[in-house]
Amino acid sequence: MLDSLRGRVVRVAPHQLLIEVSNLGWLVRVPLSVSRELAPGTDITLLTVLILPREEGEPLLYGFLTEEERRLFLLLRGVSGVGAQKALALLSHFSPAQITQLIRTGNAQALTAVKGIGKKLAHQILLDLGQAFAKLPPSSLPPAYNDAYQALLALGFASAEAQARLEAALRQAPEASAETLVQLALRNA
Repeated sequence: MLDSLRGRVVRVAPHQLLIEVSNLGWLVRVPLSVSRELAPGTDITLLTVLILPREEGEPLLYGFLTEEERRLFLLLRGVSGVGAQKALALLSHFSPAQITQLIRTGNAQALTAVKGIGKKLAHQILLDLGQAFAKLPPSSLPPAYNDAYQALLALGFASAEAQARLEAALRQAPEASAETLVQLALRNA
């Protein structure tokens, strides 16, 4: 099975990369965070998941920068009603640590911020993955992070900007309350 792909990025578009490997071009679907990080000409190694269609259609190749992203993609894809596209959308909207935290805390409301994830599907994700995530080691994100993240979204920040500001705030005050994290994130303009 195709486990990884190493080559040079030829073209970047939202949610996809064209990677040249030994004079072959591979179209790889990736989370938005990956396509935003890379530029043509970059050498890269992606961990991959190849999905073959059940009937007609073309095989799709998905790529990830970390094993944690790939593991979460596979777990999310296994939830009834999620599939590959919605799993990729979740990984594009939230970091793996955030998804883990949201599932651990049972935050269905935050999951519904992703296009295509309604209340019913968010609860199905929590139901299917809640026990598996409870057995994982504690997340590196403090509980206050999720509340602060939701507050920044409510203030109109884009998901990526809210994440970046909160990561900077956590470096300044790792044990801060949600309110303090929001204040620090707003100062880090």
